[in-house]
Amino acid sequence: MNDQNYKISVIVISFNGLAFIHDCLETVRLSLETTDAEIIVVDNGSTDGTLELIKDKFPDVNLVENKKNLGFARAANQGFDKAQGQYILLLNQDTRIRNYAIAKLAGKMQSDPKIGTIGPKFIGFDGRLQKACRSFPRYRDFLYIITGLSTLFPESKIFSHWKMGWFDHLSEREVDQPMGAALMIRRSLLEELGGFDERFRIFFNDVDFCRRAKSSGYISLYYPSAVIEHYYGGTIRTMKSKMILEWHRALSKYFIKHSRSRGAKLIARLMAVLIILLSYPRAVYHWLYDK
Repeated sequence: MNDQNYKISVIVISFNGLAFIHDCLETVRLSLETTDAEIIVVDNGSTDGTLELIKDKFPDVNLVENKKNLGFARAANQGFDKAQGQYILLLNQDTRIRNYAIAKLAGKMQSDPKIGTIGPKFIGFDGRLQKACRSFPRYRDFLYIITGLSTLFPESKIFSHWKMGWFDHLSEREVDQPMGAALMIRRSLLEELGGFDERFRIFFNDVDFCRRAKSSGYISLYYPSAVIEHYYGGTIRTMKSKMILEWHRALSKYFIKHSRSRGAKLIARLMAVLIILLSYPRAVYHWLYDK
């Protein structure tokens, strides 16, 4: 145990992640071996042997067993309710921790009370850098994606504004939103904001939370000194067409929620119709060709 006067809680959300969960929990445990910490796993109704592996190999983990898939936001809130730490890391199952990254994130957060959320640098399982920081999305950003402009100009500050393709992800900086696959949150901020909005069942709950945090005067920090490996899309790879539909619906809800005036909400609802209609061709394509 270290000599710091704080505790870290790590919350892993699992769902049929047998291919990932052992390495995830093993590297979490190693990363926390000199730290006052706890590990909580909230399982969303796994049927592939994930639960049996956790109980056999990681009996010290605080395991929450949901009978069905309640969605990421609901599971995260269950974990938040159980967590005792001052700093809480929400972690996807398709991750592996490098070199005490969790303690590094907590140490940085401890050094600056303005930091409400903090995220690491992500490296793929193949060793490649993943550009994981985001700006808060705007209508024009969605249009840049569907017209292919963000792909044609991946490093443009205009066309790649949302996904920050212009940022090399090598230096520390304040951002709108670090990737939610490994997001550390200050407990006092969670208590102030009331956790995740469960209307965002799978996607955009982290975006919404970071936006509310910024409105409350906190900053979100990208901290590349902490490195976590991430198998991008590993959690949802077997349900791609369904997840495409879910992602577009969540984006629509996000725009509607964060539109303040009556006129802005009307525009958001009209935009939501377009967003959802455009999701169906993509979903059908992946349903046909990803089998």
